[in-house]
Amino acid sequence: MEDDSTARVVALVCQVSESVADPDAIRLDDELRDLGITSLLLIQLITQLEEEFDLELTEGDLLPSNFHTVGTTVRLVEARQNGSSERLAPRRSAAAAAEPTANPLPRVSTPSRWSDLPVEARLLLSTARLDMAPDHVDLATAILQDRGLDWGAFLDLATRNRVLAVVARNFDRKHLGPLGTVRRSTLRAAYLYNRGRHQATLAEWRSVFALLRERGISAVARKGAYLANHVYPDPALRYMEDLDLYVTDEELPALVEALSDLGYQQGSDSPDRRQVVPLQRETAVFWQLNVAALPPFLRPTSDPYIDVFSIDVRRDLMEPASGKSVPAKAFLARARTTQIGGEEVLVPGNEDMLLDIAVHLHREATTLSSIHAGKDLVLLRFLDVALWVRHTADALDWDVLERAIDEHGLAEELYFALHCTDEVFPGVIDTAALARFRPADLDYLDAYGTLDGQPARWGDEFLSRLADRHRSARVVGRSALPRPRVQWTDDHGGR
Repeated sequence: MEDDSTARVVALVCQVSESVADPDAIRLDDELRDLGITSLLLIQLITQLEEEFDLELTEGDLLPSNFHTVGTTVRLVEARQNGSSERLAPRRSAAAAAEPTANPLPRVSTPSRWSDLPVEARLLLSTARLDMAPDHVDLATAILQDRGLDWGAFLDLATRNRVLAVVARNFDRKHLGPLGTVRRSTLRAAYLYNRGRHQATLAEWRSVFALLRERGISAVARKGAYLANHVYPDPALRYMEDLDLYVTDEELPALVEALSDLGYQQGSDSPDRRQVVPLQRETAVFWQLNVAALPPFLRPTSDPYIDVFSIDVRRDLMEPASGKSVPAKAFLARARTTQIGGEEVLVPGNEDMLLDIAVHLHREATTLSSIHAGKDLVLLRFLDVALWVRHTADALDWDVLERAIDEHGLAEELYFALHCTDEVFPGVIDTAALARFRPADLDYLDAYGTLDGQPARWGDEFLSRLADRHRSARVVGRSALPRPRVQWTDDHGGR
């Protein structure tokens, strides 16, 4: 082993090998495969040989016989050096890409609060955003090489959080990998399906908006209908299940009649989703007395992308059990006119929109029915808040918003949404705004079940709960709210 080339080759073999740590234990007649050099590790060894000896092996050099033993490898390197009169420029090592992730994930400038989360959750947080910074790309790339990554669990997390289309877009645009054809096709299919679904719902909404305008009904379109078409860069990125509307008590009968004329009925979709079954009497009475929303209006369809169109109508932002009220007429008084799908429609003002999505986020995150359905913490809702704050950066009047929350007693609901959004998308919410709306007592951030009259507390922090797909198993209590769509199964109620 006195030859310098031999010693350097042996050192590289020892470095790449998964089974030999002592260079002195390696002999020239040792077969590389017996030293733990697998076919994948051989690629890494060749790359390091080219870099170490400043050469580039040709196709004629890349023969199995040349890499049979340590000695044949040494002879190849020496022959290639002696036969070359030109020194090639050093090549960038691909060792980091070829190595089978025995090393820890790289340190990148992502929030330290993510560090204790499962790799699937960290991959989701780095890809479920519209602005992947280089650090997010680096982290995602490293995780995708981690043998501990459970791809099925990651897809489940993205689906539960309704951000699979956003994730798919980033995988495509940022060329994230390594990713096989089947997995990449799955992501692409999710995006394309959501695009088809959006086109189908938008065509339906045009008919709804046109009839409401024709009959002079001043319904206010909430949340996703506007966000998808005006705030998200691509409407297909935002998953939606229904059209949300505010309507005053005075106009409610006219709205119900208009929706009926369009073929909508209140009730539950049948098992085959071909018809709407009338509500059970007990369910109808409970909703009338205890819920500010009406049971959903449904219209079955044969569209390939959506089987039932659904419209949710609310008369008040707050549920009666909360002891608070923001009636639909308050949103109507400050509403503005815009267009969705080419049809004129009323939408909440800037401050009301933030208040609406923030209160909705808080209610879903803390009520027992949502928790048991697995839709309490949905990343899409935090993305909505982040994008709306960024979208209205120059137009949002924080003074107007503060007066509104003071008037209606909604400081806790608003801060909950802002605080949790900052946990997921740090830096989007201005620190001054967070400080401005921060309540003195923050214990409520980990509470749930209060609106159900069954108050309880989580034992872990928000991000840990968000990453836990089975958190509902830890919940104490059960909601009394009867579900109107008895045949409809929550995607994530089980394990």
